[in-house]
Amino acid sequence: MHLKCSQDNLLRAVQTVGRAISPRASMPILGNILVETTKNGAKMAATDLELGIEAYVTGTVTEGGAVTLPARILSDIVTNLPEAPVEVVVTEGESKAVITSENVRFEILGLPATDFPLMPSGEGNVVVKFDAGLLRTMIRQTSFAVSTDETRPFLTGVYLVVEGEQGHLVATDGGRLAVRRAKMGGGRGKVTAIVPSKTMAELVRVLGSVEGEVSVASHDNQLIFSLPGMRFVSRLIAGQFPNYEQVIPKEFKQRITVGTERLLRGVRRASITAKDSANVVRLNASEGTLTISSNTPDVGKAQEDIEVRVEGDAIPVAFNAKFLMDALSNIDAPDVHFDLTGPLSPGALHPTDNSDYVYVLAPVRVYS
Repeated sequence: MHLKCSQDNLLRAVQTVGRAISPRASMPILGNILVETTKNGAKMAATDLELGIEAYVTGTVTEGGAVTLPARILSDIVTNLPEAPVEVVVTEGESKAVITSENVRFEILGLPATDFPLMPSGEGNVVVKFDAGLLRTMIRQTSFAVSTDETRPFLTGVYLVVEGEQGHLVATDGGRLAVRRAKMGGGRGKVTAIVPSKTMAELVRVLGSVEGEVSVASHDNQLIFSLPGMRFVSRLIAGQFPNYEQVIPKEFKQRITVGTERLLRGVRRASITAKDSANVVRLNASEGTLTISSNTPDVGKAQEDIEVRVEGDAIPVAFNAKFLMDALSNIDAPDVHFDLTGPLSPGALHPTDNSDYVYVLAPVRVYS
């Protein structure tokens, strides 16, 4: 194998695929990155058997071939190479790579490419296409609500639902629920899948610098996300996702309309004296004023009044401050409706100008 490419393109690909590697790899080959020449350069790939990432490097191929190289060492080498053309040479039948750039030369030992786990080739059966920016927003507004409880694995991922041109992303940990809906192109039939949170986190990381469409395809028990210049191959989580629609309140007894950032700042300040008391903040709105308060006997108390619009009778209620801040930090609209149905019933947050997003959270029982 003989590949010549730029240092910055090579580094970008190595860093991208390296995110798939687990620090506790169960086999040596899972700590390596596959380097395989293509017609116009090379494909880099890495996997932990749950998530596989491929990235493509544009370059000149004098001789085709493939090898796997230790991810950490390869990343350190490419990071510290000069910003100049890089050559990677592997003698046929060997697993040793020679990496050179200007007057720098490295030799590193790898493993045969034939030992690398197979990943699906091609796009598979495309079920939907997302705008890259829209998909990033949808993931960002839902993935923070996934559960970390491994005893209920079906809650540790984001639920993807595609029905025709309508798509949903849903996440819940049992105490809160985030639902983001959108209309998209290329939808074919109905598809449901629970995608691991790691996959979603890595997608969000790269989608910030991606323009264009992301196609989502199914292949056996996997989903393939194809982006310009890279692919993500993710296993799916088995299990039945809960019926989330029945959790979303259909009406309210009190509606509080407030500036998103204003409410976020108020909750953040109140949480300072709530951290040693289950992180609970209390809300009470009436006559155009929302009072946010917290009280921890051994720490102190906080109270802040915010001007709001109020419909309906006052409903004193308490929520986990972090759960509130998680949602408010990811809502892009300037104002939100906060709908309440009772002091011990779930509340619902949603933008005033967009019905495609709703965040439902359970209240905390407090004793005065």
